[in-house]
Amino acid sequence: MSITKATFGWRSEKMRIFILHILFLGLFSFEAISFQIADSSIASKSDSIVFHEFDGSLYRASSYNYRVVEDEDGVLYFGNENGMLEFDGTNWDLHQKPNFARIQNLKIIGDKIYTLGAGDIGYFQRDSLGRMKYHSLNDKLDEEEMPYAWFILENKGSIYFSSVYEGIYIYDGELIKKITIKDIYSMVDINDEVIISIFGEEGGLAKVVGDTIEFVNKEFKFEEDAAYEIIQKNQDQWLIFTSEEGFYTLDPKTYDTEIWDTEANQYFLQDSMYLWSVERFRDSLSVASSWENGIVIFNDEGKIKHILNEDNGLNTNYYNVLKSDRRGNLWITNTPGINYLKWYEKEEKINFKPKAMVRYIRMGDSTIYVKGSKDKIELSGEKSKSLSLYFSVPSFIKQDLEFSYYLEGFDENWSDWTTDTRKEYTNLAGGQYTFHLKARNIYNGDLEIVPFEFNINVPTKWYESYITYVLFGLLVGLLIFGFIRYRTHRLSITNKKLELIVKERTSELRSQKERLKEANEELKTINNELDNFVYRSSHDLVAPLKSLRGLISVAGMSDNPDEIKEYFKLMNISINKLEEFIKSIMDFSTNTKKPLEIREIGMDSILDSIVEDLKFYENADKVELIRAYDSDFKIKTDPKRLNIVLSNLVTNALKYHDFKKDEPPYIKVSAKTENNSYVLEVEDNGSGIPEEYQDKIFDMFFRAHQGIEGSGLGLYIVMDTLSVLKGKIDFSSKVRQGTTFTVVLPIVK
Repeated sequence: MSITKATFGWRSEKMRIFILHILFLGLFSFEAISFQIADSSIASKSDSIVFHEFDGSLYRASSYNYRVVEDEDGVLYFGNENGMLEFDGTNWDLHQKPNFARIQNLKIIGDKIYTLGAGDIGYFQRDSLGRMKYHSLNDKLDEEEMPYAWFILENKGSIYFSSVYEGIYIYDGELIKKITIKDIYSMVDINDEVIISIFGEEGGLAKVVGDTIEFVNKEFKFEEDAAYEIIQKNQDQWLIFTSEEGFYTLDPKTYDTEIWDTEANQYFLQDSMYLWSVERFRDSLSVASSWENGIVIFNDEGKIKHILNEDNGLNTNYYNVLKSDRRGNLWITNTPGINYLKWYEKEEKINFKPKAMVRYIRMGDSTIYVKGSKDKIELSGEKSKSLSLYFSVPSFIKQDLEFSYYLEGFDENWSDWTTDTRKEYTNLAGGQYTFHLKARNIYNGDLEIVPFEFNINVPTKWYESYITYVLFGLLVGLLIFGFIRYRTHRLSITNKKLELIVKERTSELRSQKERLKEANEELKTINNELDNFVYRSSHDLVAPLKSLRGLISVAGMSDNPDEIKEYFKLMNISINKLEEFIKSIMDFSTNTKKPLEIREIGMDSILDSIVEDLKFYENADKVELIRAYDSDFKIKTDPKRLNIVLSNLVTNALKYHDFKKDEPPYIKVSAKTENNSYVLEVEDNGSGIPEEYQDKIFDMFFRAHQGIEGSGLGLYIVMDTLSVLKGKIDFSSKVRQGTTFTVVLPIVK
C-alpha cells in the first residue's frame, strides 16, 4: 500500500465504516490482562506488564479514540469520536463541542487545550467556575471549515495547524494566516524552528520562515511517502519514521539524514508492515505501532525487545496511537477503546510528587469544580458546612490504590484504608481546612501526596447565640407537652383509620403486582427483539464486508479491464448495501435517543432532501414523482423523524416498482389537513404486497420481496418513529397494481 492523498482521507473517513463494524459486533468492559516480561534487559524478574482495557461502556462515549495528552497534574485528555474525554485516574468526563463532532488531535498549551477534527479547530478552557468550555476558531478562517488537518504545534507564542492538502494555518491569538503548501504531513519543533515533511517527488524537509517555507533537505523525499513521526532520540540525534520506506536518523544541526539500519527498521520494512505511530518510552526505549500488526518496543540501538499484539493482551492489532505518561507507562488509543500498558516494577521510582486533586465539591444541589491542584477554594454560606469532596490521584488508576484521609481542623485521626474516592463532611465550622490524603499499593507503598487546602467562611447568625438556644429549648418543651396531649386524644381515631389504610394498601399491592408482571413480560419481549437485532445486525454488516474482501482479492488477480470494471460495480453494490443498512441503524438510534425537536417545515423541503439522496438510486430516473399538495404546504413536527418516515416509504415505493409493466411508473405524495391532523399519503403503481405478507410488513427484519436486497428494518423504523410522534400508519395494497401508505400525524399547536 502506498501513502497517497487517498490514504489520508482513508484515515478519517473510510476507517469510520470499519469502526462501526467493530462497535456493533461487541462492546468491551474494563479488564486487566498481565504477562511477565521475558527480557531481563527491560525489567527484573518480578516486573510485569499489565494491560488495563477501557471502552465506551465504561466512560460513556464512543469506543473510537484518536490521540491523548497529559497535563502537568497528570490528568489525561483523549480525542474521542464524541468529543474530548477527561480522565483523572478515577472519574471520566466527556466534554463536547457544540456540534458534537469528533476530536482527532489535541495539544495542551498554557491553560488551553487546542483541538482539531471534523473540519473544526478551537480550544477548550475552564471558565471561572471550573467548567470546561469550547471556543471555536473557525470564524477566523477564510474557508467555511478547516481542510483535513492532523498536527498541532506551538512555536514562539503562535499555534500551528497542519492541513494535509492545503498547508499550514498559524494562529497568533487574534488572527489566522495561511501558508499554502500541498502534500504536507508531519510537523515538529527542532531548535525552536517549525520543521515539516512534504511527500512526493517535489517534497523533502522544510522549515517555516515568516509567511513561506525554505527546504532544509531536498534529498529526504519519496514518491508516495513522508515522515509519519519525527522524535528526539538525544541531544545530537533525532529519528524519522516513514510509513513504508524505513527509519532514518536526522542531524538537528545540518538536517542531513541517513538510513537507521537496525533490527527495528528491517522489521517495519517487511511487506504489509506499515508504520502508524511512534512514541519515546521509558527514557531509552521507543514504541511503534503498525497499521494492522500490533506494536513493537525497541531500544536506542534499534534492537527489538518485545512485540505486543492481540495474542498477549493488546485489545486490537489495528491503528494504535501511542502516548507515554509521566510514570513511563503507555496509553494506547484505537477503535475498540483504550489500552493502558502499566509496567509494574518491584520498586518504581517516581520523578514527581503525586498530588491529591479534589476535582469537585458538592454542597447540596451545588457543584464547585476545581480547576487544578494550585486552585485555592473559598467556600461561604450555610451550605458549605456540609459538603462532599470528590478526589483522585492523577497518574494512578483508582483500581490500583487504597486511600486514607485526614481533614486537619476537624478529624482527630487518619481514616481507615478504603477504595472510596468520596468523603462527606457535615457540621463544619468556619475556618481554614487542609485535606490530607495518603495512597498506597503493593508496588509503591505509601505515596507522599501534596495536600489540598480550602477555607470556609460561615458568619455567626443571631439565632446561634446562647440565649436563643435556651429560649428555643423551653419553647420546644412546651410544644412537646402539648403535642403529647393532642396525640393521645387522636390516637384512637388514628388506629381506626390505619385499619382502613391497610385494606386499601393491600388492594394497591395486588394491583401493582399485576402491573409488574405485565411490565416484566414486556421487558422479555423487548430483550428478545434486542437479541435478534444484534444478531441480524452483525450478520448484515459482516456479509457486505466479506463480499468486498473477496471482490478486492479477485480484482487484484485480474488484468482484464472489463473484468475489473465489473468487479468495481459489484464492490459498489456491496458498499451500497452496507451504507443502506448503517443508515437504517442510525435512523433507529436517532429515534430511540434523540429528543423531539418540533418546528415547522415545508413538504417540498422534505421531499427535495429525499430526492437528492435517491438521485443515484438504480432506476430512480424512470419513476415520476407527483407532488399532490399545495406548494406552500407546511407541517409542524420533528423534521428529522418526518424525513425518516417519508424517506423509507418513498425508497420502498421506488425499490419495489415493476419496471416491466407497460404503465409508466410513478410515486404520488399527497398531503392535507383533516380532523385536526396531518394526513400524508405515499401511493405507487408498483408490484404491490402479497396478501399473505401484509400482516408482517412492520416486523423487524421482515422482507416481503425476498428477491430484492434490503435491511428489513425500513417499515419497522417507520412504525417505531411514528410511535414517538404519536402518529399512526395504515396501507392498502394489491399485487401488480400498487400500494398506498397513509400516515396520520397530530397537529402540534
